[in-house]
Amino acid sequence: MKIIIVGCGKIGYTIAKVLSEREDIHVTVVDTDPDIFDNAEPLDVIFIQGNGANEKILMEAGANEADVIVSTTNSDELNVLCCIMAERLGTKHSIARVRNPEYMLEYNKLWKDLGIDMVINPERQTAREISRILRYPAADEVDTFINGRVELVTFKVSETPEYFVGKSVSQIFDRHMGVLLAVVERENQAFIPNGDFVFQESDIVRILGRPSQIMEFLIHIKRRSKKTQEIMVIGGGKITHYLVELLNRHTTRAQIKIIEKDRAKCEALYEALSAASLERHCLFIHGDGTNEELLTAEEIDKMDAFVCLTDRDEENIFISLYALRKGVKKVITKVNHLHHNMAKNLGLDLGSVITPQNITAKSVVRYVDGLSAAIGSNIRTMHQIFSGEDGDVEAIEFQVNKQAQCLDIPLKDLNLKKGILIGCISRDSEVIIPSGETQMHVGDSVIIISKNNEIFDIDDILA
Repeated sequence: MKIIIVGCGKIGYTIAKVLSEREDIHVTVVDTDPDIFDNAEPLDVIFIQGNGANEKILMEAGANEADVIVSTTNSDELNVLCCIMAERLGTKHSIARVRNPEYMLEYNKLWKDLGIDMVINPERQTAREISRILRYPAADEVDTFINGRVELVTFKVSETPEYFVGKSVSQIFDRHMGVLLAVVERENQAFIPNGDFVFQESDIVRILGRPSQIMEFLIHIKRRSKKTQEIMVIGGGKITHYLVELLNRHTTRAQIKIIEKDRAKCEALYEALSAASLERHCLFIHGDGTNEELLTAEEIDKMDAFVCLTDRDEENIFISLYALRKGVKKVITKVNHLHHNMAKNLGLDLGSVITPQNITAKSVVRYVDGLSAAIGSNIRTMHQIFSGEDGDVEAIEFQVNKQAQCLDIPLKDLNLKKGILIGCISRDSEVIIPSGETQMHVGDSVIIISKNNEIFDIDDILA
């Protein structure tokens, strides 16, 4: 697979680094700065100096036979133009970095008309990741499918042993709950459990379903409180703006204190959120998040969650450590990956650590993985959710086409391979946790959980 990356800032470099480490992927980087790699770890890529919107440069980069172009310059307009030109020259797929919220809202329906297959917005993707962590405080990991409509949430049995230990799957999980038990990890092994499977305290559980249904289930097993969440956010930038929007979309039980030391920035955020009628859930404070007296006065010790999103990694690390010392149970820290590794080596617990460039790169890599696996198939996305002694477990999202052999047949009548679980089916606006009578129809999105199977097409699930 041949991939062109235009723009080698933090996002572009991280994407190039991850993709260039794959044996089957050849990466070409285009940037106007000839010294872009001077202060960075060298990469196994071809580098071309020049403007990525220049036809001659794109042809030199191989746009006429490339599989994917990823444009991540600081200009939204340039990124869109690069993708349009590359596709006209013959590049099969395009990904553009678009950060302006107005473009995201006004032109969302036009991206496909312009020939752009995927739009990435690092700030929004980071905010989405934070909102998932806040919605599931006890979750260790959250994977998403079908444009965020279905989530796979991981948590430990040991944190609610009284509800699980010694009980079977059939005693706890009812199909009408709207969630499905997908995978159980035990002693570095993965199980796709049947109804007789009995839980142990060391188990790690992964459940699949709509976000709202997963939240109801976690409340039911007392893994999520019904009370209003009190959240403190340090930093009033774009990520905070998106985060408030997402929290208000998914839950009405959040009260947010936002501390920003730049008065103009603080006022701009207030005005932007007021225009969207979201300010009523927020308290805006013009102040310095490193000021201990301010944090004490705003009752940091009573917060359910603390999110540090300043532009300085050192401040984020320092303030997050203070929040953890004050007893905040859920702390989320935005840091550069280099600082994160240094903190881990020093034995510092920073809570949940997020790095925007890694989150964005991960979404691009998943898209590329889906394309790589989907040559001649109907795979949309792939997530490796476990790798252990007895093999790998993947969650794969398919689009069912009219050639599928398993169409319009009750699932109980399908002869499935060992290690296959049909997790859920999305049809129009409905998300279905399937029973034996459920059937797959043309156009459905289907999530398959597969252990130790090579699945390249929906019909590969059949024995």
